Order: sequence, then structure tokens, then C-alpha cells
Amino acid sequence: MAGLALYEQQDYFAATDLLTQAWNRNNNDVEVYIALLDSWKHLGEVTQVWKLLNEPNTQASEVKIIEAELSAEEDHCAQAIAQTDQVDIHNLNAAWQHRYWQIRAQCLQTNKKYLESVAALVQLERLADDELMNQVWRNQIVNNLIRIKEDDLILAIGDATYDTITQGWLEAAYVNFGADGISGANWSLQWPEHPAGQYFLDMNEVKTQQTVAVLLPLSGRFSSAAKAVQRGMLTASVADELNEYELQFYDTGSQAENLSTAWYAAQENGVDMIIGPLDKASIGMVEQMPAPAIPVVLLNQSESDHFQFTLSPEGEAQQAAERMYEDGQRRVFIIAPNEPWGERMTQAFAQRFVDLGGQIIDNSYFQAEQNDYSAQLRKSLGLIESQLRAKNLQGFLKTDLSSDEVVRSDMDAIFLAARPEFARLIVPQLKFHHAGEVPVYATSHVFNGLNNEQHNRDLQGVKFAISPIELPSSQLMEILPFDLNRITSSKKLFALGFDAYQLITRLQWMSRLNTGVIDGLTGKINLGFDGQFRRGLKWAQYNNGSIVALP
Repeated sequence: MAGLALYEQQDYFAATDLLTQAWNRNNNDVEVYIALLDSWKHLGEVTQVWKLLNEPNTQASEVKIIEAELSAEEDHCAQAIAQTDQVDIHNLNAAWQHRYWQIRAQCLQTNKKYLESVAALVQLERLADDELMNQVWRNQIVNNLIRIKEDDLILAIGDATYDTITQGWLEAAYVNFGADGISGANWSLQWPEHPAGQYFLDMNEVKTQQTVAVLLPLSGRFSSAAKAVQRGMLTASVADELNEYELQFYDTGSQAENLSTAWYAAQENGVDMIIGPLDKASIGMVEQMPAPAIPVVLLNQSESDHFQFTLSPEGEAQQAAERMYEDGQRRVFIIAPNEPWGERMTQAFAQRFVDLGGQIIDNSYFQAEQNDYSAQLRKSLGLIESQLRAKNLQGFLKTDLSSDEVVRSDMDAIFLAARPEFARLIVPQLKFHHAGEVPVYATSHVFNGLNNEQHNRDLQGVKFAISPIELPSSQLMEILPFDLNRITSSKKLFALGFDAYQLITRLQWMSRLNTGVIDGLTGKINLGFDGQFRRGLKWAQYNNGSIVALP
């Protein structure tokens, strides 16, 4: 009939008049009913849709899909999922199947059922009729896969519930899209034509024998730090069996005096990537220069749009805020040295902690060069108020009372922004002034090595972030391509260089995937949308002169 023909041509406005007339003549015609219902739905006439749905009607799968779409639009995803559960998809054409899988994928993801959402997205990708939509669904598949708990992923692999294509995606996620280089090659052998292949490190079509310029202050006051980074990169290069990258080192000088020459010489020499510089003066000069046509990975913080891989103190302060909130600490007192570094750490921690829902009850800046912080601590910890309350109570009762000073009751924990010398002074004084039972959290800056037993005893109980390379971990030593015991100093900077080399081959992969993670010596590394690499650190606690890893 004419109404159905207009509906098939997607002329929904014209179709509704003829379909309404046909429906009024025969309200048992299921095909007309579905066409009329869907025409009103496409026109956005929700009132007309609900009016038709409330009339005696069929339980056809198409109707259930329309009901599910309406539920999803009203943010009732649990109801939408239940409605699609009643659909017999085998009797639907491709267009209706597409709508069915789209609503399933959307609502399952909203309800954090990521594994089931992946299965639905795989079907959408199969039904897509152009490469652009294929890419959209594949990106969503990856974003859901990265959220699936590893235990659930392991149980799903080999489960006959999921078809072959879905199994390939699950296995790809399990090996982290070939982040270690080896698992990617093994996966591609098993799944040579799988759509997940484009996300694998091994399939990025990166030109072999790339040349990488490394800009470091190899002379002057930062030379020891630069040489530690250089040792890390060279160690990683030697361990690279494929030997894909030639490293060219350029000295930027003690005060960035050679930066401009090194910057342009590297580009004139046709390098494929620049890593560095490291020092702030050189970074400032780079920010004023035209951006090259090749990737740049800076090794210090910058306001530029270049990639940034840094040992950011502020990033560690933010991770401390996340760890404290995760541990149930809600009201926090901040202690920091009275200097720009301490202020930056305080601001970074406080902003992140408040964003999470925590409360900063107080923050105190201490003069790092002092030795005795008793007066300021007694005031900040509420001991003076405690003493005055006891004194007033004695006066009121006109009798002597035995009372102990107690720290303020509105404090769950302390965040300590401190380097080793300040930390070693402040922590024992916290304990002396009755705050020994208050949990203290810090960044890696309080750590002064595994062999400094007296320092470690003074920090008894302090929990702090730490790079994996600094943990006494036999497991880490087993997987490294070199003897970790030979790295006796500047471990963090060595690890920065080692991991920077790993990023050379993974940069394009991580830029595309945007959820890829590398288990590096500096932490779990991922690339944010802002082009900054973030390091997920380990946590440890001082215990009897040593440190123990925390879960």
C-alpha cells in the first residue's frame, strides 16, 4: 500500500496520514501498526507513540525495540535492557538489528556491563556499511574492553557465549594490545585478519631504523641528572633486540645556551623524533620556538602542546590525594615547607582531594631550615585548645583533673609534602606531639633509599608513593634485561630514560588507543588526551627501618 511505500522511502511525514487511515480501517494489521509507530517515533512525536503503545497491540520485536529506545531516552537503561531481552533478533532485518544492538550497547555500557556491551558493539561493527562507522564502533569496543576487570576477562576468554570475533577482541585486551611487543606478534599470528589488529603496536607501520634526537644538559650543573637519563636510554637501546632506533645525543648546555643549536641541528639531520629537553630553562626556550613536523616528547613540564613525560611532583601529589580518598580518609591536614615547591604540592593535592569529595581542614607551611616545630605543631594539631579546655574545666569544677592533650578530632589523616631532610624532622615531632596514631601520607620525595636505616626509622609508619624501580622487588629484577643491582644511584632518572625509550616505539600506538598502558620502571604509564603521560605509582610504607610494598 502507499503508506507502507512512503515509510520504506523514509518519508515519514507523508506516511503517517495514509498509515493512520489504514490503521483505523484495520487495527489488526501488524505491519501497518509497526510502520505507523515507527514513523511517529522518527518524527519525534512521542505523545503519538505512547498513545499507540497504550492501545491493544502486537508484541512484535520491532515494537519492543521502539519501547526500549524510549526508555533509554528517559535514562531508564535497566528497563531498556529488559525490553530488548524480549526481542527475537533472528526474524529482524538488518536495519532493525542495528537498532537493537545499538540500544543494547549503549545501555549495557551505561550500566557498566562492559563485557556485554563489547559483544553488542561487535555486532554493530559487523552490520556497519562504511569504514567510518566501523571505526566508531571499534573505538568504543576498545574503550569498553579497557574497563573490564582482568578476572572477568580471563573467564570470558574461551566462553562459547561469545562469537569468534568477540573472542579475538577479548584476547587482544588480555595482552594489552601488544604493549610488550611480543604478545602483539603472537596475537597477530593467530588473528591475521581481525579488526583489532589496527590497534596493535606491531601493526603501526612504523618506519624501521628511525633516528631519535635526545636533547639533554650533558654539561654543567644538571649533567649528573642528564647522564642518569642517558644511561637509562642506552640500556633500553641495548636491550632492544630489533635495534630499530638510532639515538643521537645533543648537549643543551648548563643554562640552555646550546638548546637552539641542538634543536635545529636535529631537525636538519632528518631525525624522526625529538626527546627532551630536561631542564626548565631549555623547556622555556622550546616553548618559544616553532613546532617541528615530527613528534616531540619533553622530559619536563611545559605549557606547550608537545607530548610530556615527566617525574611531575604535582602529579604525585594528585595520586596521593586519590590514594588517601580511596583509603577512606575524608578530612585531611596538609603539612608542607614554606617555599614555592611546597605551595605547588599543596595546591595540586588540595584541588584533587576536594574534587574527589574530601575536605582540607587546615594546611600549614613550615620553615624547612628550622629544627623545632613545636609551637606551630601544637597550634595546628589543636593541642593548645585541648590544654585550655582542660584548664577551663578544672576552673569550673574547682578541682585538679588528670588530663592528656589530644589532637583535634576532625582530622583523619595528614598529607606531608616533604623532601627527606624536612620529613625526618617533622615526622618524629608529630609523634611527640600526640599525632602518632594519625596516618601520614607522602609522595616519593620523602624516600632516601633502601640503605638509609636511621632515616627510614624516623619515618616509621609513613605511607608514600614510589616508582617500581625503587621497590625491593625480585619479580621486577627477573623481567628486566639488565642487573638492577648495578643501578645504585639516580634510579628514578635512570628509569625515566629507560621508559622514555619504550615510548619511542609505542607513541603512535598510545596516541591511537589512548587507553593503552605500559608497565614501566617509573610506573604504569598511560597517555592522556592532553598529550601528557601519566605514571601510576606503587605505594609503600616505612616499617622498622625498611620499607614494605602496599597493595
